[in-house]
Amino acid sequence: MTAPLTKVSVARRQLTTAIELFFANRDIVSIYSLAANAWEIIDVLCRRAEVNSMSKQTRQNVPDGKDLKRSYINSPYRNFFKHAESDAEAALEPIPMSQVESVLFLATEDYLRLNKRAPIQLQVFQVWYLAKYPEKLDPAVAGELATAILKTLPDLPVQSHVEQLARGADLLAQALLDPEILDNPRTEAASE
Repeated sequence: MTAPLTKVSVARRQLTTAIELFFANRDIVSIYSLAANAWEIIDVLCRRAEVNSMSKQTRQNVPDGKDLKRSYINSPYRNFFKHAESDAEAALEPIPMSQVESVLFLATEDYLRLNKRAPIQLQVFQVWYLAKYPEKLDPAVAGELATAILKTLPDLPVQSHVEQLARGADLLAQALLDPEILDNPRTEAASE
């Protein structure tokens, strides 16, 4: 018998799949849709559990009159991907890769803060993202973490996007076979 679907299990599965598709350089619309769906669930769960999420911290820096969900996650891409009633003939510019990466990271970071454990895919994406954007590491807490990340994926920011994705895919493939990571209590199965 399979386990019942819960909000957290659905979010975990969507986010894990989005990350796998991302590193495989697959369809960006599907990746963004899965990541945004997962983020929305995780965001609500974090607020209900009073978790100091990355989304909560991000909201503190959103300009007046803007909303993280409506102005940055849903608009314009997520709404465009879901609806056609009032704009059936509309078209949008391609979604910026930085926006896809940001939603993936926000959902991943919030999931980790909420659940205190995560599938390997989320752990690898977190390392990959921080290696690509080392300026996002808080110097007050980075220390050994920054050193480990830069040692794991040196020179990632200067590589082409395709090379960056290949490095992430390689790291994910290695991690999925690493018994130390698999047996770590902070690692959970993607489909739990």
